[in-house]
Amino acid sequence: MRLTRLVPLLSVLSVLGVLVVRATPAWATFPGPDGRIAFDNDRYGGTHNIFTMKPDGTDVKQLTFLTFDQGAVLRQSWSPDGTKLVFEKRDAAVTFRQVWEMNADGSNLHQLFAESASYFDFDPNFSPDGSRVIFSRCRTDFEACAIYSVKSDGHGLTAITHFDVRRNVVDSRPEYSPDGKTIAFDSFNRGGVIAAVYLMDAHGANVRELTSPALQALEPDWAPDGSRVIFDTNCCNPKHSAIWGVGSDGTGLTQLTFPGARHDFTPEYAPAGDKIAFERDAADFSTSSILTMNPDGSGLITIQSDAFIPAWGPAT
Repeated sequence: MRLTRLVPLLSVLSVLGVLVVRATPAWATFPGPDGRIAFDNDRYGGTHNIFTMKPDGTDVKQLTFLTFDQGAVLRQSWSPDGTKLVFEKRDAAVTFRQVWEMNADGSNLHQLFAESASYFDFDPNFSPDGSRVIFSRCRTDFEACAIYSVKSDGHGLTAITHFDVRRNVVDSRPEYSPDGKTIAFDSFNRGGVIAAVYLMDAHGANVRELTSPALQALEPDWAPDGSRVIFDTNCCNPKHSAIWGVGSDGTGLTQLTFPGARHDFTPEYAPAGDKIAFERDAADFSTSSILTMNPDGSGLITIQSDAFIPAWGPAT
């Protein structure tokens, strides 16, 4: 049911009184041969679980088996070697969100690090060398979210951006560039802008706007060669979302999909850079499917119905 797909971003931004209609998941694409695509689905247990499939949509495998009363797992992201997934786990009442990890076959499911009840954490994403996991952390006592990272063994928690409770800034969907030197992320209320995609150095310095405020862009994903960033648009207005791309230097802005009355979200490059996967929802958000296309927007193919939030992993 589409309503469950709305919960992640709404739970963050409802605190801010922002009316939006979708989630802000996070995951990175690392260069290499194309492997399996992980995706979310609520076809089992009435809640979000994680599945994988081949790039053509066949050989679907279920990795997690939560039921509604156990909460949900979602927003999965692959490790650079394709052997692990990090993701968000929440309880049924959505009173906590934690970063968890598992092997690519669903085994060794465990919480990555002990998290404080003063925060909820989501949008986890590996660094290119696999040594760290970057994520968004929100305070429960103030209306603000910031970007943090932690070592892949669960130690060394580090703030990259800082909580701006005065301006109610929400930093989310962080993703390292393939060379690890730059982080793309989306942000709400930063500098008075409703929503945009930003870049910053790996340690949080030199924050700069990549997309025009008019696009209301979010959910950035790097091309495997680092030359471009794709994203979706119209986060917080009645217009329909589409997939766009722009050079990492801010040039070459291009619209890639033209969904009409439908909505296109969560673009994700294939590791080989030869395809882009994304979610397409019906006009009323009643159905969600995963499609692939060429990097220029041609060659659209639906590969999985009743599915959302694709994350494309490298071959192992």
